[in-house]
Amino acid sequence: MRKSYIQLTEEKFAQLTKGLKKVAECLLADPKIFAIHPVKKVGEYIGVSEATVIRFCNEIGYSGYRALQQEVHHHLLNSYQAPELNTQSPYEHSMQTDLLLLQNTISQLDGALLQQFADTILSKEKVLIVGYYHSFTLAHWLYFNLNLTIGNAELYRPEVDTGLLNHLSDKGCVLVISFYRYAMETIRIAQEAKKKGITVLGITDSKVSPIVEHSDIVLPIQTGRENIFTKGPVTLSVINAILQEIIHHSKFSTINETYKFFVKGGSQG
Repeated sequence: MRKSYIQLTEEKFAQLTKGLKKVAECLLADPKIFAIHPVKKVGEYIGVSEATVIRFCNEIGYSGYRALQQEVHHHLLNSYQAPELNTQSPYEHSMQTDLLLLQNTISQLDGALLQQFADTILSKEKVLIVGYYHSFTLAHWLYFNLNLTIGNAELYRPEVDTGLLNHLSDKGCVLVISFYRYAMETIRIAQEAKKKGITVLGITDSKVSPIVEHSDIVLPIQTGRENIFTKGPVTLSVINAILQEIIHHSKFSTINETYKFFVKGGSQG
């Protein structure tokens, strides 16, 4: 049986040039781009030349762009049925897109890998959570809820925490959330942690994203790139699944009483 474009891309990735890797990352993170757009448009979207896209197709074993596009289109049709825009309001289409991304992630997510991810967090004295831009909000959600349950998390705040990694021992770990157009600072932190012998956990949108080579355990998820909002729901769902695994296997099963209090607005007296 012929290997899929996903398998061929992952196998060839390490040997690709920097420009070809950009094409590979886009193909794995959002294959719809290749299924519906001509080669020139794909190149413009990624930020490479049309010739680079065609050269990538040849490198992974296809006789040009059209051959790859046909397989990607066939793969997507057999993976799920896309919602019909003509029969849906914008909010219905948005929510259906979220559901499709969740279904794709569920079908591809390795349960044993997710368990290993959760077990690593549980075994460490401290978990430094790193995310930039949109990923910072997702990192904050994980940080807050980890502290709510087991209390071993610290959130990396780039404006004040430049040297924070120096205070993390091998009894801790770094958890990075990194999505396409991958923030260089996130990659640098993972790389530095790896050099120091600190365990690195990665949540990302491709098995060949830049963060992978600096991570010990990686959870790749289907975030899509239809717009900047598609990564949120599916990533939060995966994070919640990790939290559920942690709670299930943790001795800390109750929420600290202090978290049940809230601050009322307005002045008193």
